[in-house]
Amino acid sequence: MTQDNYMDKEQKLNNLRHSLAHLLASAVLEMFPKAQLGVGPVIENGFFYDFLLPRSLTPEDIKVLEKRMRALAQSKLAFERIEMSTIEAKEFFKGQNQPFKIQLIEDMEKFGTTKADEILNAEPRGTGLQPRNHAESVDKVSLYKTGKFIDLCRGGHVENTSQIKSDAFKLDKVSGAYWRGDQANPQMQRIYGLAFETKGELVEYLKLQEELAKRDHRVVGPRLGLFLFNDMSPGIPFYQPKGMVVRNELEAFVREVSYGPGYSEVKLPQLFDSELWKTSGHWEHYKDDMFVLEVEEKQFALKPMNCPGHMLLYKQGLYSYRDLPLRMAEMSTLFRNELTGVLSGLTRVRGFAQDDCHIFLAPEQIADEVADLLKRITKIYKIFGMEIEDVYLSTRPEKSLGTQEEWQMAEMALAEALRKAKWEFEINQGDGAFYGPKIDMSIKDVLGRKWQLATVQLDFQMPKRFSLDYVAKDGARKTPVVIHRALIGSFERFMGILIEHYAGALPLWLSPVQVAILPISRKQNAYAKKVLKELRMQNEEFRIELDDRDESIGKKIREASMQKIPYQLILGDKEVKAKKVAVRTREGKDSGAMALKKFVEKIQTEIEKKK
Repeated sequence: MTQDNYMDKEQKLNNLRHSLAHLLASAVLEMFPKAQLGVGPVIENGFFYDFLLPRSLTPEDIKVLEKRMRALAQSKLAFERIEMSTIEAKEFFKGQNQPFKIQLIEDMEKFGTTKADEILNAEPRGTGLQPRNHAESVDKVSLYKTGKFIDLCRGGHVENTSQIKSDAFKLDKVSGAYWRGDQANPQMQRIYGLAFETKGELVEYLKLQEELAKRDHRVVGPRLGLFLFNDMSPGIPFYQPKGMVVRNELEAFVREVSYGPGYSEVKLPQLFDSELWKTSGHWEHYKDDMFVLEVEEKQFALKPMNCPGHMLLYKQGLYSYRDLPLRMAEMSTLFRNELTGVLSGLTRVRGFAQDDCHIFLAPEQIADEVADLLKRITKIYKIFGMEIEDVYLSTRPEKSLGTQEEWQMAEMALAEALRKAKWEFEINQGDGAFYGPKIDMSIKDVLGRKWQLATVQLDFQMPKRFSLDYVAKDGARKTPVVIHRALIGSFERFMGILIEHYAGALPLWLSPVQVAILPISRKQNAYAKKVLKELRMQNEEFRIELDDRDESIGKKIREASMQKIPYQLILGDKEVKAKKVAVRTREGKDSGAMALKKFVEKIQTEIEKKK
């Protein structure tokens, strides 16, 4: 499929989903004539619409609404565009008792056409919107009429509801949502819908969701004793002892594989004066996503990223071309002020750490350094049994720092590195960071889901803003280039993905408990303790649990399997007599009795090779 055909298909699907959002709102108004309407945007796999209703919705209500939507779809209703002045539109919605629609129109008048899509379809932070200039003036808006229903809308619909297949959509769930994402505003009821072109695609998606429900890290993680969340610190995980084992193993993996030789690890403060963020450019471009506080009449912010601090640290040294590339790594916790409504287990949090690194280098070193990083990325995801699916070179965004020439130079350098590594890639126009272009890639897990994890970003701007330099071969002082790189990304997000990728059954080297020793009865407890002692003598880093409770062996095996412990050593009279262990896997495969030494060799190899 060509890029144009793909975009055309996506647009048609978005139009279909947007049309269904209108049908949902029409059905809700029939059920609740005094309902007040919020926004109803297209989202991944479907749509949602927010409503202020006189009572809470029930599962029966959802069935009735879905049935009514199907009837509307079969009525062959057209989507008719109506244009009104903002004054007329506000008057119209005043007569309809729709105050949220009036507020949307007022926002468009205030902030202009460039923000209209964000205003109609999202939950923007008020401070993130800048007042319009004269060129962006809004004095007219469009409304769309479907049957008796009229909504404020910029368009993008099917021509006629007969184009909607009534068996290819489904209302999914209901949740609470504050108007515009602000807790000071009314809480609305958000109805989510799923929509696809065909019934087969909907059925396939629902089957995938059933599998995901079994693997959901938000359920599996706490059940395995890995992490918890608490309202006293929303969006920041509480790691439990077993979770810290996994986290520590991932950090060790990062030091060994993601960083590797040639990296120097540092640890910088987590609170910085706002002047640092103003110098870096983040204050202008990123302030709304930062936790800002006042200390002794000065503004400070918790760091949402490490790069400005690393620039500051580099600036305090003296470097020549012989010191480059200089690789500065850090795994400190970062903080980002995410909206409550988008927080989602470990995959969307407010506090996280990354396998973060900033590489200071000369321009002529870029291609080789990036090519080496691409090889490292391939190695990392092969270990976890994941595939690199799509690779993108993201170019200059609308709001950015630097000149066109600098951006072209940076984009060409990344393209050269990708070609040198023989990687196929697509251009992702306008999606670079504000300071430079980047390479992003989607990683496919065992369920076929794609995740954007590894990123390599090229920065010509921040080193200039911090007046960084090095002594070149000719003795002149030159400005280094900086590569921002994170190869697994956020530890929290990656851990959540791994839990779902492996359905909680983490590989041996990552498992919090690697071996469970299960004596069949009390008679074997003495031998079980001897086995435990021998295993720890062989390798004190083995993570082993002895279950010598006076319980049935069936219960012990069941609980060890539910805890996803990779190996269970079953000890009965035969094993005691033969001085062996009966090896069973968490999947229920019996490997038979074997000498303890042979078992140690087996798991030692598996751990070392990270199978």
